[in-house]
Amino acid sequence: MNFKYSKLSFVILILWSGLTAATVQAKPLDDFGAYVEKARKEWRIPGVAVAVVKDDKIIYARGFGTRTVDRKEPVDENTVFAIGSSGKAFTAASLALLVDDGELEWDGPVRSYMKSFELHDPYVSRNVTVRDLLTHRTGVGGAGLLWSGSGFDRNELIYRLRFQDQSIGFRNRFQYNNEMFITAGEIVPAVTNISWDDFLKQRIFGPLGMTRTNTSVHDFAGMANVSTPHILVDGKLVPIEYRDGDNGGGAGNINSSAHDVAQWLRLQLGKGLYDGKRILSEAVIEDMRTPQIALPKGGYKDMMPTAHVTAYGMGWFLSEYRGRKLVQHGGAIDGNMANVAMIPEENIGIVVLTNRYPHAMVYALTLRIFDELLGGEKTDWSTILLDDWRKQGKSLEGPDLARVTRPDATPPSLPIASYAGEYSSKLYGDVRVTVEGGRLVLVRGAVSGDLEHDSGNLFKSRWRNPGFLSVMGLTPVGFSIGPAAVVSSLEFGGGTYVRKAGTASGGR
Repeated sequence: MNFKYSKLSFVILILWSGLTAATVQAKPLDDFGAYVEKARKEWRIPGVAVAVVKDDKIIYARGFGTRTVDRKEPVDENTVFAIGSSGKAFTAASLALLVDDGELEWDGPVRSYMKSFELHDPYVSRNVTVRDLLTHRTGVGGAGLLWSGSGFDRNELIYRLRFQDQSIGFRNRFQYNNEMFITAGEIVPAVTNISWDDFLKQRIFGPLGMTRTNTSVHDFAGMANVSTPHILVDGKLVPIEYRDGDNGGGAGNINSSAHDVAQWLRLQLGKGLYDGKRILSEAVIEDMRTPQIALPKGGYKDMMPTAHVTAYGMGWFLSEYRGRKLVQHGGAIDGNMANVAMIPEENIGIVVLTNRYPHAMVYALTLRIFDELLGGEKTDWSTILLDDWRKQGKSLEGPDLARVTRPDATPPSLPIASYAGEYSSKLYGDVRVTVEGGRLVLVRGAVSGDLEHDSGNLFKSRWRNPGFLSVMGLTPVGFSIGPAAVVSSLEFGGGTYVRKAGTASGGR
């Protein structure tokens, strides 16, 4: 035996073993599960799913907690959640496919593809482009009640946009608007005669193998491993049913799993390539990630707490993190929260899904994962954002739904029955106010609420649908009294509804 050789081999073996152990110890995300569990409990989130893509591989995919509170149904990487506005990038991609096909242009007027499209301002109607719809810069403010709980289908919703005033100048500044993304999604059937839903299934979900992804809660029928959304009521986690939100379409109607969204991230990080197959051109991928309009100063701090420059592309929020370009979009809808994020130059993509607000936790986990993979200092973003949340006066207990009697409250001007009747708005449609058990009830589309008296002719609607209540809270509803002591209109949610002739009950 050659002693010198054996001794050298032994030293090399020891050094190699130490190197291997150090490498194992330094492996990113090894301890991330403990961090998620701690954050999940502090933020009071029943279930979380996370997937991470690096260099075209899923390097992490795991679930935490349960699909429904108080049930032993674990969340995993295949659990389906509603991803809300994180789906806006899918809508932009559906139109990008049509750009690649030569069927439309980013700067083509919307009317070139959707002849009936009309906004309140004739100039804007003629000149608004596909790019404008996808970048929140039409100058038309969001009208959430136009789609949420309205009962309108997508076509009716788009028709009613013509009754909404411009709130700022055309292309003046960023102003988030779901209705314009719904409109953008409906350009797909206008051009192809294929619904936005089926187009996504055929051109994106199918090719990427996203078998657990759909565009309607109706598709949950018979589907296993679906998360339940939650809200907090009197400090207690309460599961709620999914609402029928099919009219939301291109604004955020996609349901998916962490594993499926990871395939979408592989496509994005691959610059339009997936498993060697070209799905989208590199040019349109770059178009969607190019800043189109600056974000308002101080806005979206939870999502981009360290950013010096923030902008919106087409379906993506754009900023920087630790010197790298950060591309992401969050999504919140009825007790579900999501974030889909990328640092393209590092080939890192992340998806975080939860089955309850508050939304800041998904951003905290996203940034923590980037820290883990980029190396260097790890920031405890969950604690930082949670502290900031509390400093802003936001509550982890959910919206304040307690009814507090005002000390200066005055009685209604008229008997309760006098407020009953039918009211109408060209923009928002019809509402009906009835009397049940001596109390007023407001009915609009698929939702209704009990009107609790506040003061004078002001009431607050306690919505009977828990999901709608969690979003709207106790909604002020004010009545206006016209000549002869007759109620002439009511206002709530930014809309004015005029009383229909013949439905007044008279005064005292």
